[in-house]
Amino acid sequence: MADPVTVILGLGREVGDAVARRFNEHGHKVVAADPSEERIGIARNAMPEDVLLHHGELHTRLGLRNALTAAVEAFGRVDNLIVIPQIEEPDTLADFVPERFDKSLAKASRGAALALKVFADQIDEQEDLPMAGVERIRQKGTVTFILSYSALASMPGRFTETVTQSAVLGIIKAGAVELAEKSVRVNGIVAIRPREGKLENWTVRRTPLGRAALADEIADSAQFLSSPNAAFITGEILKLDGGRSALAGILE
Repeated sequence: MADPVTVILGLGREVGDAVARRFNEHGHKVVAADPSEERIGIARNAMPEDVLLHHGELHTRLGLRNALTAAVEAFGRVDNLIVIPQIEEPDTLADFVPERFDKSLAKASRGAALALKVFADQIDEQEDLPMAGVERIRQKGTVTFILSYSALASMPGRFTETVTQSAVLGIIKAGAVELAEKSVRVNGIVAIRPREGKLENWTVRRTPLGRAALADEIADSAQFLSSPNAAFITGEILKLDGGRSALAGILE
């Protein structure tokens, strides 16, 4: 049986590196794509040598198609998609500039929807893997979005980030329903990302477990949601918040 092929769209600050390593360890062929040439260079030193890196835009149909084509040309197919949308720079409602806001929202929501569309088209085009029929009925492909915690709960100074990240939640739900008939599952991970633990000194006071999620923990969750072990999970949001959503107020 051929090794599964996973494409990572967007690397984030460190989560994408961890995801690439984890899927590689589980026997996947991995392509990691990012629009930043600098970020690609940094990733080269953090990933196994056999991970294929692709530099290109990820919010246009052409850019997304190019990323998937790189995987198809290298490995013959695509089975899983991990999407890590860009996190917007901190801002407030007082900073609101309509043109800039429209661009950020369109980039996030259109990019997420196009990622689903381009991936679904690829699933339709490629031949099935030579495996037991029941396994392919369970799962022909998966898409997992990795979002910041602002998708669920806002904080001061995170206006555009909150709107753009939460917009992707609707795309996950709608996409899961639309693609279910193709045996393609769509899920999301909302995590207190490592960068929050570094940037916000009150993360410990607002999180019962006292820290942000580790990049490797997010990668483990993405690997599970992409695996046949999660074959009956779609349209769901897995929260990695250390108990924050269960906490009233802050910890002293």
